[in-house]
Amino acid sequence: MTETPSNPFYGTWFNHRWPVWAGKLLKAASALVRTRLVGVEQAQNRTCGVAHWHGDELALLPRFGHLDITLLVSRSKDGERMAAGASALGYRITRGSSTRGAVGGLLALIKAVRQGHKVVLAVDGPNGPRGVCKPGIVRVVQKTQVPLFPVGVAGSRRLVFHKSWNRAYLPLPFSRQIIFVDEPLFFPQKTDPDAMAQCCREVEQALVKARQKAEALLARWT
Repeated sequence: MTETPSNPFYGTWFNHRWPVWAGKLLKAASALVRTRLVGVEQAQNRTCGVAHWHGDELALLPRFGHLDITLLVSRSKDGERMAAGASALGYRITRGSSTRGAVGGLLALIKAVRQGHKVVLAVDGPNGPRGVCKPGIVRVVQKTQVPLFPVGVAGSRRLVFHKSWNRAYLPLPFSRQIIFVDEPLFFPQKTDPDAMAQCCREVEQALVKARQKAEALLARWT
């Protein structure tokens, strides 16, 4: 008995469509998470950069697709799926990397800012280590002289994907969640390498504080 050959068109179509379905399902599931947005109005109507930690994506993505935000997504296969899902949620997507030497990705973000769009970047990517800010987002806001808003997330119950390097998590239905946008950071237009390292430490400290403030608000809420 011969096997029926697979349909390459169907496989390609499915691979392109399931991230879109996943994005819409994530948005629907997020409606079941009781979420308070704190400080979002600071960044809502202005061109800016936004920084967050890797792992917070599934908490943040369903919430802000309506705010004309540009995301930098890697050119990997996982990045292709991420780009399709995020586009379905309303985000503008540019493909590339934010790490050292990845000029194209950073230039695309700088261009987006100069066109009046917000840009968002997980600052400890694309491959970690967790909690260590790379210079990419600092270079973007330096070149464009826009503020950088640090974002912290705290949730009462979540499903953590322990095998992922960034310990990504999914907020569980009927849990409570705080998304906290803290005071903006500003950086001089030009810095030497030592000063750049200090700028990255400032971003790390601001993100730690933003998460702590979110956790404090969540503790009072629960």
